[in-house]
Amino acid sequence: MPKNPAIILASFFLALCSCAGDVPSSSEVPSQESLASSSAEYPEFLSDSPLLFSEFYLGSSAATRAVEISNYGDQGVSLSAFSIKIFKGNSLAPTYEIPLPDVILEPNEAYVIAYSKNDEPVDADLYSDGLVTNGAWPMGLYRGETRVDTLGTIGYDVAYCTGSIVRKNERRIGREYSRPYDWVRYDASDASHLGDSACPVSQPRLSQGPLLTQEEFDTPYCTENGLYGMGGVLEVGLVSLGDGDTTVFSYPSELTSLGYAGKSFRYQNIDTPETQHGNTIQAQPWGYAAKKWNNDILRSAKHILIQSVKGGYLTETYGRLLGYVWYTNDENPSPSDYRNLNFETILNGYSNVAFSSVASDTMKSDGVSYYSYFLDADHGAEELGIKIHGEKDPDFNY
Repeated sequence: MPKNPAIILASFFLALCSCAGDVPSSSEVPSQESLASSSAEYPEFLSDSPLLFSEFYLGSSAATRAVEISNYGDQGVSLSAFSIKIFKGNSLAPTYEIPLPDVILEPNEAYVIAYSKNDEPVDADLYSDGLVTNGAWPMGLYRGETRVDTLGTIGYDVAYCTGSIVRKNERRIGREYSRPYDWVRYDASDASHLGDSACPVSQPRLSQGPLLTQEEFDTPYCTENGLYGMGGVLEVGLVSLGDGDTTVFSYPSELTSLGYAGKSFRYQNIDTPETQHGNTIQAQPWGYAAKKWNNDILRSAKHILIQSVKGGYLTETYGRLLGYVWYTNDENPSPSDYRNLNFETILNGYSNVAFSSVASDTMKSDGVSYYSYFLDADHGAEELGIKIHGEKDPDFNY
């Protein structure tokens, strides 16, 4: 059975007590010592600042960017002691600098800086010509000459967000380089959180994954021609257990009448390690463990649902149905009693987030897209180094 989200969360805090387009993994981030030794200009870093970056608004283009800083301390802080520096491309020296005004930012208040030539203006406290960034150029928050927080990794032109990002309430600490698990990813055009220092969703809620409501039960599963999903759910039975990301279910008339009887169901946005398939596909570490984990859950589930991808094709390249699998061990469940098996596969380290985000970004739960829940689970599992993220499979013959 999957680990309880509360246990997963407790493990995160125990493991991380010293401390969300896509961001570099921790294994891809260079050591700050190596960067410092390569340039005398590389700035000193301290992580004790009450002022931190709290949101980066991506918008629709480089001209629509905005960044938010918040005071997470218990006293008012003058912004005049701080500045923002932007490092174009791979530069180790700042290209643009934004001095901050002599304004006292009180505890739990946020301050928004936007690009002054933005033709889609957002509500900001300061408009600056210096906020020139493509969402990949690193950005540092400075107290005097000391850097206290960072978006991106200085010296590396790598995107640190594929949407607007909001710092988690549980991760309020300055960083030498961006850590994806610090942030919740929202739509690029979602500016609704600017001006609020608090993240609207908690880590315990994120660790539950997406949840169903009655709306998904009331929504049709697919279009009448059976080509596209509409995001609805259907109850299915178990016919044949597969590996960690493929199962054959018995489908109701909504699908059998369209010719989908006997079709395999491929799980959206996951790709677990392979099990042996003849001489063509070789088994990989954690492949059989992922299969057993998945199969044990489905065998003991009292109810299983499949959900189509809203606006996406009903099937994938090989003609298999494609979507999300939900399960519950309750005899008489309510919609929110179901757990998303795609999400839990990632949460427990059996798969990275796989394939395109476009379809899963249309699916929302409590204002957060399914894809963002998947990313958060992936980043958390990576920070813990569990299963495919660094653990050796004890049952695999290396």
